[in-house]
Amino acid sequence: MSALSRFSRSTWLASLPRLNARAPRPQQIRVRAFVNRPGGSPRYVRFDSPGQGPNGGPHSSWDVRQWNTSTKVMAGLGVFAVGYYISHLEQVPETGRWRFMDISPKYEAMLAEAAHKQMLQEFKGKVLPPDHPLTRHIRRVVTRILEANNLGTLEAPDVHTRLLPATDVWAAGDVDRIPPEVGGKEWHLFVVNDDKVVNAMASFGNIVVFTGILPVAKDENGLAAVLGHEIGHAVARHASERYSSMKVFLFLSTLLDIVGIPFSAILTRLLYDLPNSRAQEFEADKIGLRLSSRACFDPEAVPEMFKRLGQLERAKAGRHIDFMATHPASEKRSEVLRQMLPEAYTVQAASPMCGSTADHMARFRDSWLGGLDPDRMSEIRWP
Repeated sequence: MSALSRFSRSTWLASLPRLNARAPRPQQIRVRAFVNRPGGSPRYVRFDSPGQGPNGGPHSSWDVRQWNTSTKVMAGLGVFAVGYYISHLEQVPETGRWRFMDISPKYEAMLAEAAHKQMLQEFKGKVLPPDHPLTRHIRRVVTRILEANNLGTLEAPDVHTRLLPATDVWAAGDVDRIPPEVGGKEWHLFVVNDDKVVNAMASFGNIVVFTGILPVAKDENGLAAVLGHEIGHAVARHASERYSSMKVFLFLSTLLDIVGIPFSAILTRLLYDLPNSRAQEFEADKIGLRLSSRACFDPEAVPEMFKRLGQLERAKAGRHIDFMATHPASEKRSEVLRQMLPEAYTVQAASPMCGSTADHMARFRDSWLGGLDPDRMSEIRWP
């Protein structure tokens, strides 16, 4: 081969590109799918394009097919909880307020029995005997309220024991074992000799009156205002309502803890416990005013009693802050109750017991006064 030929060959080889030691990686080929949307023009989309679902549409957090197992379980629990809550909503018969209630009468009978035993133990040695003048005084007022409102009767004066609930709480003859709130007919009265406790309460058929409330009550009408309010709590089943509500908040707090959101007890108290307690107190005030009025006690005595209670609260505790208290201010309750007095007098006028009482008083007045004019009694000189 001539020198010219060799030079031409070497020049041609030098012009060829050199091969690297590492071969280039092949480029990834993206496949595009043809999607035809109804009502729109055809277009191409990538299957791996962000924001696209399996059918070419956008990802949606409400698409059950895209949920993982834990999300489906949580959603199922949520649907069950909402359904359970709605199915156990009811209205308070006396006021029409909606509430959640899932306590059965049988379970209430168990709670009533436990509460009665606890009171016997707690107030042992402090309960006044049945023949004590204060016990007889309080018993007379309680009996009048219960009978006028067809709420049952008090237990025998010398009895402070209660039969244990049988397995079949609905058996014939066991009606007295059921709390009066759910159809029972027997109430239990405890008059506790403690002048330092200005309080009274009633729940699950047990009525407790501390002697410290009697100076605030002042007389029978004021005592009827106190007892009507407390029996109103029992009639509205407020204790069972609180048991039911506690289940809801236990469920919510557990659910929020699972998802990592702390739910403090203070927040629960401020947002639920305190507002609902105040709502129940106003409701018991309203029911109690009706109960005492139907039993022929003076309706005017109810707001007057709360006015005296407010004065006592100011003297002992100072300023009352509604937002931080389980009970609304007594002065506010007195104002609300005073606005309800026309309704209370209407209830009293329609009560058969009050009608018969008025007739008896009229006959007594006529027989004692004879033909005298009551409006001119001050003009008569008595021998």
